[in-house]
Amino acid sequence: MPPQNENLAPRDAKVISLIIRSLGIEVCEPKFITQLLELSYKYATDVLIDARRYSEHCERTSIGVNDIKLSLQSKVGKYFVPPPPRQYLLDIANVVNAKPLSVSEGENLVRVPGRNIFNLNYDYEIIEKGEEKKRKMY
Repeated sequence: MPPQNENLAPRDAKVISLIIRSLGIEVCEPKFITQLLELSYKYATDVLIDARRYSEHCERTSIGVNDIKLSLQSKVGKYFVPPPPRQYLLDIANVVNAKPLSVSEGENLVRVPGRNIFNLNYDYEIIEKGEEKKRKMY
């Protein structure tokens, strides 16, 4: 965040900016800080609302630690997607790496497989100016 905007920023935005800097990121888009701020507000609000519902379900007037823990556990899958298991990735890597790379007879180069069999393909097309193409809706 640029120095001239830091004085106008809310306290929480300054805290997020300090956290980002502590991670070694000196320059970032101001929208990035705003997005992190919105995520933290939304996450905290959702957790507290669910914790209040859990405490009301147990006929308590105040939110307890167990209510917050249960709420956090229910939100983990919604906000943060865990990485795939290591064994799953190893199985995929073994299948992909089992196929030998083809070597061209005329050249002394190893050919890389075509893009159609990569796991990570580009998901866009380049449309020339003036060309109309219907877009596929997912």
